[in-house]
Amino acid sequence: MTFRTLLGATIPALALTFAIGTAHAQSTTAAPAAPAVTTAQTTTAPATKAVKKKEKKTEAREHHVKLPGYKTEAEAKSACGADGVVWHATGSKAFHGPKSKYFGKTKHGAYVCEKAALADHLHEAKN
Repeated sequence: MTFRTLLGATIPALALTFAIGTAHAQSTTAAPAAPAVTTAQTTTAPATKAVKKKEKKTEAREHHVKLPGYKTEAEAKSACGADGVVWHATGSKAFHGPKSKYFGKTKHGAYVCEKAALADHLHEAKN
């Protein structure tokens, strides 16, 4: 028997087997059992990192308190009393003191009490 003859007989037989197997698989109603997963195959390190990162963000949000912002410096001074008034640039974690060139000058922000800003984990800007 030559290779060509052998190949000619094998291909139709394989095609028929595949067609029967596919038809049988479609006609069965029970789902195939899931393959067993061993502990050696699973890796939990990336998932654990992601969970820890999410927990850390949640903790940071829990500590975050909504700062009462004031539109004018006079409103803030009357509300804060002896406490100093600073400018919090919304979206950042920094505030600008009265001597800063950005005090009341950024596009988005509000006047807040300095103690409230520090309690909200903001820091004074370096400039």
